[in-house]
Amino acid sequence: MNFKIARREFLNALNLSNRAISSNSPLPSLTGVKIVVSADTLTLISSDSNISIRTVIENKDDSNTLIVEEEGEIIIDAKYLSDITRKLDDDLISFETVDGTLIRISTGHSEYRINGMRAFEYPDINFEVNTTDPFELETSLFSEIIEQTAFACSDKDIRPVLTGVNFRAEGSKLYVNATDSYRLASKTIDLDRELRFNITVPAKYLMEVYHSITGEKSVTIAIDSQKIAFLFGNSIIQTRLLDDAFPDTSRLIPDHFTQTLVVNSRKLLNIVDRCSFIKSDGKNIVKLSINGDGMQVNSLNQAVSLNDGIDIISFEGEPIEISCSGKYLEDAVKALKSEEVVMCFSGELRPIILKKEGDDHITQLISPVRTYH
Repeated sequence: MNFKIARREFLNALNLSNRAISSNSPLPSLTGVKIVVSADTLTLISSDSNISIRTVIENKDDSNTLIVEEEGEIIIDAKYLSDITRKLDDDLISFETVDGTLIRISTGHSEYRINGMRAFEYPDINFEVNTTDPFELETSLFSEIIEQTAFACSDKDIRPVLTGVNFRAEGSKLYVNATDSYRLASKTIDLDRELRFNITVPAKYLMEVYHSITGEKSVTIAIDSQKIAFLFGNSIIQTRLLDDAFPDTSRLIPDHFTQTLVVNSRKLLNIVDRCSFIKSDGKNIVKLSINGDGMQVNSLNQAVSLNDGIDIISFEGEPIEISCSGKYLEDAVKALKSEEVVMCFSGELRPIILKKEGDDHITQLISPVRTYH
C-alpha cells in the first residue's frame, strides 16, 4: 500500500470515522480505522458494533487530493492515526507499507512509523440496507427534529426503548417522539409522500449523525428491519434499532385544558435560571403560582429559597399552583425556539403542555411534581 493524500481531507474523514470508535472494545481491531485504497478512492471504515461509519475520499478533477501508487488495505489505531495527522503540518501526507503491517506516515522532514493490523482481522460490515423506499430530509429539518426531541430520552438503561427516539410514519405524516416517562417531546413532520414504518433509534447515535451532517444540504434515510442508515455526501452512518415496542405517548397528552398561559420565553428562562442552583436531593423543583396578575416562581431547600415573579402576556382560567422540574421546564422552553410560549394546564397533578402559538407541530410535556411548600 502506498498513497499520498491531502491532510485536510483526510483529517475531516478521520474526525467523522472516530464517532464510531470505542476505545474499550473487546475486539482490538475495532479500536482502529480500516483503510481501503483502490485506484482512485480511499475508504475509511469504523465501527463499535452498534454504529458503523463508511466514508469515501475521491480524487476529482486532478486535484491531487489522493494519489495512489499502490492499492491495499490496513487497520490503524484510530487515536494514534488522528494524533499523527493533526501533528503533521504539510498539505500532503504519504502513507507506505514498509514491512508487513508496519506503516510509514511522512511529510517533508517528519516521519512516523506505526504498527497496524491486517485488514482481514476487521469484522465484515454490511452497509447495504434492504429497503426499496428511502426518503430524504433537508439537513436543517433533520437537525431541528433531533434538537427538539432527543434531549427528552432517558439516560438510564432500565427501559432501553426509552433511550431512543421513536419515528413513526403513517401516510404523509412523520411522528417523532421521545420520553423518559417524566417528560415528552413530540414533533410532527409533513412528508411529500406516503410512508409506513415504526422504529426507535438510540438517541446517542442520532446525536452522532446530527453532529456529522453539518454543511450538508440533505440526508437520505433508509430503513430495514434491523438498522437505519443515513447517507450524505460520500458517507454513510448506520446504527442498530431498539427492539422493544415504544409506548403509546398520545394518551399522555390531555384532550382539554382548564388554564392557558402565554409568557415571554426569555423572561421565563431567566427566572428558571435564577433558581437552577437551588436543589433538594439533587433536583431543582420550581413551584409556579399563576393568576391573571402574573406568575410567581418559588424554589427552596433547607439552606436557601427564592421567590420571584414575572409579568405574563395573557392567562385564561382559574388561578393554579403547580410544581415541576426546573431543568425539564428549561429544556422544553428552549426546544420550542419561540419568542412566546403557550403553557396549558388541566389540574395541579396533570401534565403541563408547552407549545408555540398557532403551531401544533411541536409539543413538550412535563409531568408535575407533588410538593408540600
